[in-house]
Amino acid sequence: MVDMTVRAEELGGQLRTLRTRAGLSLEVAGGHIAASAAKLSRMETGKSGCAVEDVAGLLAVYQCAGRRRAELLALAREVDRRGWWQRGKPAFAQRQRTLVNLESKADLIISFEGMNVPGLLQTGEYTRALMTECGLVPHDEVEGRMATRMNRHGVLLKPHPPRLVAFINELVLHQVIGGDDVVRRQLDHLAELAQRPNLTVRVVPNVGANPGLNGGFELIRRSSGGKVVFLENLTSSLFLEEREEIEAYEAAIRTLAARALTAEESVRLITRLAMRPAPGGGRPVTTRQNWRKSTHSGSQENCVEVAMTTAAVGIRDSKRPGPALTFTSGAFAAFLRKARR
Repeated sequence: MVDMTVRAEELGGQLRTLRTRAGLSLEVAGGHIAASAAKLSRMETGKSGCAVEDVAGLLAVYQCAGRRRAELLALAREVDRRGWWQRGKPAFAQRQRTLVNLESKADLIISFEGMNVPGLLQTGEYTRALMTECGLVPHDEVEGRMATRMNRHGVLLKPHPPRLVAFINELVLHQVIGGDDVVRRQLDHLAELAQRPNLTVRVVPNVGANPGLNGGFELIRRSSGGKVVFLENLTSSLFLEEREEIEAYEAAIRTLAARALTAEESVRLITRLAMRPAPGGGRPVTTRQNWRKSTHSGSQENCVEVAMTTAAVGIRDSKRPGPALTFTSGAFAAFLRKARR
């Protein structure tokens, strides 16, 4: 079976949107171009090629004209081509549309980020700060772009979400974007997400070189088995589909997996950083909870303080609130079970 191309999926998805907006069934729409409902369904899912004449006929039925019609006809002429450098889409939402469509059909997503938290794992305030502070996003576009980015998160909330493995360079965890409080909440969010059964976060230590230094990427495996690698820069998106290119990124992923901390070690590191004191002193960090003293103190008021989030437990000396021991919630629960025996 030949894998469908990204272009075919994009064209099919847009034809389906136009048909739905026109209020037509597959049977009625197909009848206008002498095509069966089954054929039109295959066109809309990208599982079969789309003849330019059929696409032109459908666009007339859907009353699609102007620039969008020209774009879709151009897409129909290249529907069988593999690899797609999207350069002519000036709007951020347009450039994200293909990615969102692919992620919605994925059963596995593997990403690497070396400069910032992966888009699928960002908090809204982190995304806003990232776009504002870079100085390249017009002020009046920030909220719209943030909404587009947040829309991607829906794929992780589906009844049967894809498995996500996110490799993150350790430097990202130390990068202050939006201020200390924003970073702390982002780290706490990462640690919480890592507790989900379909989501794995692994930190790549800041020691030596690794394949990810060539830039961030995302490998998407559709439920059909076809694989695509997504790359992005300031003005365009690139989708790689050739087998040799996919295999090169899979080799990079294997190397990253061999060098990264385990999932448990990664969560411990993230939660430890989330609980560290602010630079120059100041209150230790627990973004969702405050430190609380134990109810049992010694004669000299010696006691420990405990801070808990959904992802981690921190313990420290109440009189020396400096370094804290941190445990994942699961590890701490296991410790308590053993202590009760």
